[in-house]
Amino acid sequence: MKTGEKVLLGKKRDDPEWVKEIVFQISIFKKQKITDEDKKLLRDLYFEYLRDGLKPKDAIEKAKNIMLSFEK
Repeated sequence: MKTGEKVLLGKKRDDPEWVKEIVFQISIFKKQKITDEDKKLLRDLYFEYLRDGLKPKDAIEKAKNIMLSFEK
């Protein structure tokens, strides 16, 4: 894993600001608590989309939309 990715991933209890913001938006929209597993999926999707060539903002939006499409 690259150093830049380590910073973006954050620590288990110290999520990066972008993860906190998206989790907050998703939890309000779906009215449910987001688990650590959901946060990991969000980060993984984001980095996958970056590797696929999306710009960071587009990668975040796409990851968020995927998370919102899941029904729990």
